[in-house]
Amino acid sequence: MLKILVLGAGAIGCFVGGRLAAAGHQVTLLGRPPLMNKIATDGLKLCHPSQPPLTVRPPVITSLAELSAAEVPEFILLTVKASGTAPAIEQLAHASLSLDQSYIVSLQNGVGNEEQLAEALGWQRVIAGTVTIPIGVPDLGVIEVSKDKGGLGLASLQENQPTARLAEALNQAGLITPIYSDYRAMKWSKLLLNIINNATAAILNWPPAKIIEQPELFEMEIEALQEGLAVMRAQGIQAVKLPGYPVDWLARLIRASWLPPDLKRAILRPFLLSGRGSKMPSLQIDLEAGRTDSEVEVLNGAIVRAGEKTGVATPVNRAMYATLSKIVAGHLNWADCENRPERLLSLVQAERKGSKKMINP
Repeated sequence: MLKILVLGAGAIGCFVGGRLAAAGHQVTLLGRPPLMNKIATDGLKLCHPSQPPLTVRPPVITSLAELSAAEVPEFILLTVKASGTAPAIEQLAHASLSLDQSYIVSLQNGVGNEEQLAEALGWQRVIAGTVTIPIGVPDLGVIEVSKDKGGLGLASLQENQPTARLAEALNQAGLITPIYSDYRAMKWSKLLLNIINNATAAILNWPPAKIIEQPELFEMEIEALQEGLAVMRAQGIQAVKLPGYPVDWLARLIRASWLPPDLKRAILRPFLLSGRGSKMPSLQIDLEAGRTDSEVEVLNGAIVRAGEKTGVATPVNRAMYATLSKIVAGHLNWADCENRPERLLSLVQAERKGSKKMINP
């Protein structure tokens, strides 16, 4: 039995923590009071398309100060958004109980979270993770898997970390969890999945299907992926297969210059639509909720910064990143961008013209 703390227990944290609790592990959820109070009163309901609903009742807390000595975890699953990484580090560093022996597992989107955690808390304590399961929250205290697809992934940052122990527990809980030899390959491969239709959906306030129907927007999405692959190659990072998603195959297809464009689009279309189920992408959900930060910083923004370091041009990702960042910050009116693909395409074209280097994915 593992002792596990889920720090930032929202949809993903509650789902993973709930499944581990159902498998007999000692799991404590730490999250916002409304959700934690609901779980304390009614339990946490987990819904899966191929399994009967399951209700679990793990202990819940709303701050690390409530953690008892008996609950000090071996693993801390960090499921906050990237903007919550720095506050989480502050909480962990100043916890009343010593958590120096706990391993922090970043189950967060984007790249850069692991390095930020490792620099502050020690490289030996941080394990990289990723989640490719489509998860939704139809009601408070209810977590729903929309498709019987995907899993988790883990990768050590240093040798002799107990990554295999956690992977074994997750697999036994019914969550497919391979271990990867290169954490950067795992995280960057997930980033490629995360950027598909994401920033565009937020900027235009359009669902992914509508984006893919527009040939120019479709090509723009492919070019954004090409840029991501180009900066990966420049850093010596290979795309890898993730549970439910052959990102390695996607990378080869996107790079296949010999493939006729019409055939490439026909092959890519179902892949670019398949991952999200009926959900709107995360960046649009956050924008609609009025959040004052956005994970575009660690998604398209990460590609832009990597491009600057490696000398690879990233005009599409730069235009998406800049536009969405301005909307989130209130420097650009969202209403001026909604339903206006021509404006976004013109911004992308301006960035292309301003690029001094050719992209060579």
